[in-house]
Amino acid sequence: MSSVSPALHYTSLVFGTIIFGFGLHYTLLPRAAFGNFGFAPPSSSLTASDQALLDNIMILFGAKDLFVGVSIWAATLAGNRRLMGVNMTALGLCAALDGWVVKRSEGVSPGAEWGHWGYGSVVLGVGSALLWG
Repeated sequence: MSSVSPALHYTSLVFGTIIFGFGLHYTLLPRAAFGNFGFAPPSSSLTASDQALLDNIMILFGAKDLFVGVSIWAATLAGNRRLMGVNMTALGLCAALDGWVVKRSEGVSPGAEWGHWGYGSVVLGVGSALLWG
């Protein structure tokens, strides 16, 4: 950790924990987590197979977040500044894409994309500081 400032170290751990928490939520409670994106709740007219597909997609998304969180923790705890920066930058870019998908979707709460873009820009800043700081 000597080559990584304590502030960046702990910020990385915090964001790794946040994304891991999102992953747990998406994986364990996929229907409840669907609303995190700002999407309207699924219609009650969904067939059982449609609802199962939606649940499974949310679980897959959750698995991605779990692995990203663990990857950030591993790089941070190993003190690998470059890998921390790559992981944080990748997380920020994922957040940017998530926000774009939310923005272009119908039936989404106005401004919901900023939930992704807000934290994504902070994560990109941390990733940049780790890579080039």
